[in-house]
Amino acid sequence: MASQNNTGRQFDKQHGVTVVATAVLAAHRFVAYDGGYPTAAGGAKDAQGITETAAEVGDAFTAVTGYSYLVEAAEPIVFGALVKPDAVGKAVAGTATDHCGRALGAAVQAGQLFEVQIYKHIHA
Repeated sequence: MASQNNTGRQFDKQHGVTVVATAVLAAHRFVAYDGGYPTAAGGAKDAQGITETAAEVGDAFTAVTGYSYLVEAAEPIVFGALVKPDAVGKAVAGTATDHCGRALGAAVQAGQLFEVQIYKHIHA
């Protein structure tokens, strides 16, 4: 879905880091510091960034870590909502005490890509 001030998909990828996949990963999903999908466990399982490409176990890939990137929605997400990853790194609605980004666009259905501003992963 479009970003708040752009009629097409957009993002502002400022920084990325090379990560080695410890699980099979899809593109445009939140990824943890340990190379797998993030969980609520914290530490190495917090979201580090968003995958640019899909990766198999042992593959090196880029995780976008700075300002924003496109993420696949697991459910409808409204503009401005806090977001967090589900079990496979897709974006779902977050809360003030559990989030890792903010929607800079909207997704009207699951499977859509939308722009997310990347934050440090917060857990209560």
